Amino acid sequence: MKQPGAGFAPAHTVSAADRSVAEAVQAGVIMQTIDDLAYVGRHIELGGERLLNFGCCSYLGLDQRVELKRAAVDAIERYGTQFSCSRAYLQLPLYPELENVVGEMTDGLVLVAPSTTLAHIAALPVLVEKGDAVLIDQFAHASLHTAVALLRANTVEPFRHNRFDQLEAKIVRLSEKHRRVWLVCDGLYSMHGDFAPMDKIADLLARHPALHAYIDDAHSTSWTGEDGRGHALAQLSDRTKVVVALGFAKAFAVGGAALVFSNEEDRQRVRRCGGPMLFSGPLQPPLLGAALASAKLHVQPEFSLLQRALVSRIDRTVALGKELGIPFVSTDRTPIFFVRFGPSAATLAAVNSMRRDGVYSCASVFPAVPQNQAGVRLTISMHNTMTDIEHMMKSLAREVAAHGITGESSDTLKAVSAGDIAPATVETGSS
Repeated sequence: MKQPGAGFAPAHTVSAADRSVAEAVQAGVIMQTIDDLAYVGRHIELGGERLLNFGCCSYLGLDQRVELKRAAVDAIERYGTQFSCSRAYLQLPLYPELENVVGEMTDGLVLVAPSTTLAHIAALPVLVEKGDAVLIDQFAHASLHTAVALLRANTVEPFRHNRFDQLEAKIVRLSEKHRRVWLVCDGLYSMHGDFAPMDKIADLLARHPALHAYIDDAHSTSWTGEDGRGHALAQLSDRTKVVVALGFAKAFAVGGAALVFSNEEDRQRVRRCGGPMLFSGPLQPPLLGAALASAKLHVQPEFSLLQRALVSRIDRTVALGKELGIPFVSTDRTPIFFVRFGPSAATLAAVNSMRRDGVYSCASVFPAVPQNQAGVRLTISMHNTMTDIEHMMKSLAREVAAHGITGESSDTLKAVSAGDIAPATVETGSS
């Protein structure tokens, strides 16, 4: 059976999404253009207002590193602004060099892709063979649902978010009829900031020979795991039946993505047969140059100090949340925080009120989250000082109190997963 939603975009879903997004645009909280001033990360300028920036995903602040900027310029000087040739024919030498360094980061076999979305579209139709079955988390990133929707010859079933008790029954049932069953999920979920339980995934992989896993770990790339390899690769000791997609457009601070394989045969099959690997444009010289510089930073011994500095900011946010009574949906130690306000109108009002306090935050409304489960999403980065975080949290606490948001709000994610909210209302997350 097919998952309704991102892959097929039925007319009623498009109409509801259009209304929801248009409402947020009219409220002046999304689809905005920053003022034409120098951007250094800590603040953004919008309509002449200078706001503390709690909406970016450059978690480690590498977007402002001199090494990355110089590498981008050097690549332009050497190769031009673009190398306009399909990688199927020719590639810049920066490609294999980048894949080698990311391989050193991850202890894996690496294939660079133009984006995480195109990585999924390249890999999944090649890896998932005719007759295989796919189980996809209902909250998996929209790009995964889009890629899975291409698997029209396969059995595809969604499962409730992180409900591994229900998942195992599905694995057993599908394994009786299918040679392989693929678990498709995120490593770190981009809306609520909760990790996938890699210990449970590892246990399922060990006990079910037919089970394989494909994991989008874009949001945990760089800021966590040894050498920035991310949550999944750090936690899974046996990767024999696992493929992980890392994102370069978040904490890695450039653009593009990387697929990490456990064997060269799968890597080469995706390289030779994955549609975007053959027919999409390549990463251009400045992005490749900056990506290589970023990868080289990751394998330096001092890189872990930067990761720890971010985690100290995350821990301060979690502690303040408890102190101020802010009901985050998840309190996993990640740089993504979400408070559910419910109706879109309440969320839009809260975001605009925080803006008047000098804080930029993100309004997450349908289709990024389920209908009537809108909320304020905040991201912590190395651009934020501890003082900035304290100011933001006090502003958020005022909104939580003003709207009467209680600790019960944090149980909604569990309710969705348990089935108390109908699956038809649940849409995939986005970043």
